Amino acid sequence: MRWVLTALVGSGCVGAEFVRQPDPKPCPEKPLVETPTVANEPAVRKVIVGFVEAVERKDFEAALSMLGASWRKQYSSARLQQDFVNEPRGAQLVSRLKASSAGTITVAGPRASLVVGQGRVALLTLEADGWRLASLDGEQTRL
Repeated sequence: MRWVLTALVGSGCVGAEFVRQPDPKPCPEKPLVETPTVANEPAVRKVIVGFVEAVERKDFEAALSMLGASWRKQYSSARLQQDFVNEPRGAQLVSRLKASSAGTITVAGPRASLVVGQGRVALLTLEADGWRLASLDGEQTRL
């Protein structure tokens, strides 16, 4: 137990007052500083362009693979095809995404966004296997 206290005091997580008082001083969390990461921009753009191209050639299996994990759990390639072929909104989303795909991509840590117009953004997240689309037209928020 003594080595634990020594380690905590030595690491700066707690001060000497911890030893004297029953309530520990919590370790302050370091603020998460998200800086734009230009190096990830080509990988993000590749997913956006790849998704548009997959939908245009009606390869919904490939399009599904570019969506985030939560979408892949909810959708099958057949349902994705149905939504994009039968729903006018699906075609509009892909059209806006395609028209905006050459625009500025903002990358901040494991998140990225591309403005698709009218205060809306395509949102992407970095998953274990690469960048994936989390939303085709989410509300514009600061990353």
